[in-house]
Amino acid sequence: MPEPATFITAANLVSLIRKLGLIWLIEKLVGIRGARREKLARIGDMFSNPRELARFYVEPKCQHHNPADRHEDQEPIAQIREPAFQFINEFLHDDFPPLGDGRTQLFILSDAGMGKTSLLMMLRLMHLTAFWPQGHDCLLLKLGEDSLERIDECSNKSRTVLLLDALDEDPLAWGTIESRLVALLDATKRFRRVIISCRTQFFPETGSDPFGRPGRVEVGEYICPMVFLSLFDEDQVDAYLRKRFPDRWYERLGFRPNPERLRAAEVVGCMHSLSGDLRGI
Repeated sequence: MPEPATFITAANLVSLIRKLGLIWLIEKLVGIRGARREKLARIGDMFSNPRELARFYVEPKCQHHNPADRHEDQEPIAQIREPAFQFINEFLHDDFPPLGDGRTQLFILSDAGMGKTSLLMMLRLMHLTAFWPQGHDCLLLKLGEDSLERIDECSNKSRTVLLLDALDEDPLAWGTIESRLVALLDATKRFRRVIISCRTQFFPETGSDPFGRPGRVEVGEYICPMVFLSLFDEDQVDAYLRKRFPDRWYERLGFRPNPERLRAAEVVGCMHSLSGDLRGI
C-alpha cells in the first residue's frame, strides 16, 4: 500500500527556509527572476514577505471549538487541539474525489491577526518549492470582486488545491455573506480541495451539522468541515521569540541572557491575548 501523500509538515520548515534563501541569492547574483521567483514576488506584493514569514513561522494548532468561547482560566469541555499542519495534511491527502457536497471545502476561522493568511501562504510556499507530491497544483487567491472569474479560469480543477483568503475582506460578502458563501461553494465544488479563511466574527450563524458531528457546518446544501485556529500556548510563544530574537554566540555560551528576548517576553506576559496575535506576524 503506497505511503500517504505529504503536502505540508513541520519537518520541512528548515528546508523551505533554505530553498527560499537560495532562490533569493540566485536572483541577486544573476540579476534575473525565474518563473518561480516571479510567483514568490507576486505573493509578497499581495500578502507578505515569504522569506520573512518562513524564517519566523511557528506552526499553530487548531481545534473544533471556538477559543473565544472559553472563560478566563477555564478550557471548554473536551477541547482537543491538533497541529495545524497535521490536520490540513490529512484533509488534503484523503483520496476521496470531489463529490460536490461540501466535504472537500474546508473553512478555517480565527480572530483577526491569528495567522489564517500566513497558514495559507505556507501551503502555497511548500507547493512552489516542490515539497508537494507531483501532479497536484495549488492556487492562492485573495477573495474579491473578480474571484469567481479567476476561479472559473483555473484549468485542471480536479488536481488543484484552491486557497481562498480573507472572506471577511471580500466586498461582495459584505451584507450578503450567506449568498456569497453559497456562490463560492458552487464555483469551487469541482476542485480537489478548497480551503477558505475567514474572521470568526464575520462568519454567519449557519446551521450546525445535522448529524451532530463536531467541526462541521451546514451552508445551503453543503456540509463543510470547519476548524478554528488556537491561541498560542507558552511553548509556541517562546519558540516564536527565540526565532525573532536569536541568541548571539556569547549568549549561547551562557555568559548573559538575551536582553531583547527578555524584554519581549515581559511585554507578552503583560498582554493576555498577544499570544494569538503573534501567529500573524
